[in-house]
Amino acid sequence: MTVPGHKGDDARGPEDDGLDLVPLSGERPLGRGAASPVAPPAAAPRLAPCPHCGARLPAGTASCPACLSPLRSGPAPAGTARGPSRTTALRLVFRGAGNHLEVPPGGKLRLGRDPAWAPEAAVLLAGESTVSDQHADVTHGEDGTVSLTEVPQGSTNGVRVNDRVLAPGRPERLADGDRVWLGPVVSFTVRIPGQPSC
Repeated sequence: MTVPGHKGDDARGPEDDGLDLVPLSGERPLGRGAASPVAPPAAAPRLAPCPHCGARLPAGTASCPACLSPLRSGPAPAGTARGPSRTTALRLVFRGAGNHLEVPPGGKLRLGRDPAWAPEAAVLLAGESTVSDQHADVTHGEDGTVSLTEVPQGSTNGVRVNDRVLAPGRPERLADGDRVWLGPVVSFTVRIPGQPSC
C-alpha cells in the first residue's frame, strides 16, 4: 500500500501494511512493537466510617448496610471518624420500614403497645396486633452490656432471641447483631455501640 510521504519499507515485517499509528495528541507515531500509553489504575473509592456502627462506607451512601441507620449526609468524613463509644445509645433496628428505637447507657426501654407502659415503643408498635400491650424490656448498662427480659407475667406470643425462646422474667444477655422477635411477626436487630457488626 502506498502512503503519501512514506519513504519505503521500514523493515517491520512482511505483515506490515506500512502505516504508522499516530496518537491523537500529535506525538511521535507508534510503530509496531512500540508500547501504547497505559491509563493509570483507577483510584479505590474513599471509605468513611458510619457514625453509628463504624462500618466503612463509600461517600454518598444513603443508609448503612451494616446497622441500617439512615445517613443524612453520608458517612463521617475520613480522618474525622470517631469509633463507637460507650456514650453512644444502643439501637434497636426494626425490620421492614427501617424504624429504630434507641436506649442510652444506663437506660431501660419497655417494648409493647400500651402507651402508658411503653410510651416510646407504643408509637412504633401500635398497629402490631401480635405484640402484647406489655411485652418485654431492654436494659442498656453503663458498662455497655445489654439484656432483654420478657415481662414476668409472660406475653401472649412470647419472645425469641435468634432461635432461643425466652422464659418470662429471666434476663437474656444480647450481643451485637442478635435478632429479637416479639411474637411471630415483629422483629428487630440489636446494634450495640463499641462492638463489631456481624
